[in-house]
Amino acid sequence: MTTTLPGAARTSNRLDGKVVLVTGGGTGLGSAVALAVARAGGDIALTFHTSEHGAEKTAAAARELGVRCLTRSLDVRDQQDVVGAVAWAVESFGRLDGLVNNAGVMPEHPFLEITADQWDDVLRTDLTGAFYASQAAIPAMLAGGGGSIVNIASRLGQVGWPKVAHYASAKAGTIALVKSISREFGQQGIRANAVSPGVMNTDMGRTVMEGEIGRKRMAELPLGRFAEPEEVADAVVFLLSEDSALFLGQTLCPNAGGLMP
Repeated sequence: MTTTLPGAARTSNRLDGKVVLVTGGGTGLGSAVALAVARAGGDIALTFHTSEHGAEKTAAAARELGVRCLTRSLDVRDQQDVVGAVAWAVESFGRLDGLVNNAGVMPEHPFLEITADQWDDVLRTDLTGAFYASQAAIPAMLAGGGGSIVNIASRLGQVGWPKVAHYASAKAGTIALVKSISREFGQQGIRANAVSPGVMNTDMGRTVMEGEIGRKRMAELPLGRFAEPEEVADAVVFLLSEDSALFLGQTLCPNAGGLMP
């Protein structure tokens, strides 16, 4: 299979010999990250929650690019399931060099109507899941001499937004998480960073793009367009690779200029 997705010409062999675990890899950005890792020469342990078909399709495309890619179901809200997924990745490939905490949900609820269960579900999926996976992955990375963790954050976690207080709070937490991990494990070869995109052309992003809010958001962008997930995936591969050796606790913001921190 020949891919003409954006980013295909910009990533090459930066992850040769590396193994990367990607959560939420069945659709959208997770799928784009897996294929970007494949184009960079890395093998992928790809997990999905509900999108098994999408994950298998992504895995097949990755294998066409000449790398190994295995899939597994995973509920990141379940700590034992997460521990099992990390063990599966290490047993399957013999090592673990990278982790991309991408799994997430973004329901909309007015602030005064968010229930305790809704709050807990979003926080457990978008933040606690990243904590579980990082905690499980770090020992395996240390055994191999180091590794890179990349949390997928969000512009909304940097600025806040109406009707998504749970999501924005969780994403802000993922940014703090990589800073804490880097300060504690940086000297042992573990780097943790975040990628904080704006609106992307994914199923989740199109709910924003295709309406009045999308038109207003577009007007705020100096670039004049929204991001393709493949473009954001390039930033993830950079942080996974040794090209970003000096990046610890940082947040890259591929957001078309919508936020300039």
